[in-house]
Amino acid sequence: MSEALAKSQLIAADAIGDVIEHWGFRKALGRVWTVLYLEEIPLSAAEVAERLSMSAGAVSTTLGELQRWGVVKRVWQPGQRKEFFEAETDFWKMISRVVSVRERALAQSVRSRLEEATELAYDAPRSPQRSHTTERLKRLVSFALVAQTVIDSFVESQRADFHKFGNLLTLARDKVARRR
Repeated sequence: MSEALAKSQLIAADAIGDVIEHWGFRKALGRVWTVLYLEEIPLSAAEVAERLSMSAGAVSTTLGELQRWGVVKRVWQPGQRKEFFEAETDFWKMISRVVSVRERALAQSVRSRLEEATELAYDAPRSPQRSHTTERLKRLVSFALVAQTVIDSFVESQRADFHKFGNLLTLARDKVARRR
């Protein structure tokens, strides 16, 4: 691989790593996924480690976590004893899996705890403060229910409508082409 391509991959890996870290995951997950995503062929863990200057242990742990999230898969190479990996390329699959596992669980947990808080508040002695608190808690429960419904709908629809964004991908591609 040329020096320019290697540098390009590292910049992209760090950029995606920053996004992934912002979402609450370890930066290494984004970096490893990006290197695999940018490759035409599956890579071994050792190749990933070398490209990203990561230890074998860190890459192994990261690949295991990426496999559990379903964004990297192990692939068999005929005649090879070592394991090779490739990235999931379907962004919708990746995003809906994360939303389904993380955000769905969080929304359910929040709603459940808010409902419990509302019940406890109803059990308090009658007072203006109790009325105020229960009213506000009911609003929060309603909002949590809406959030949960939106998340469930998003995951179950199995599609995302990006037509409102127009030709952003074409515009971005043209902008890069003009730089050359």
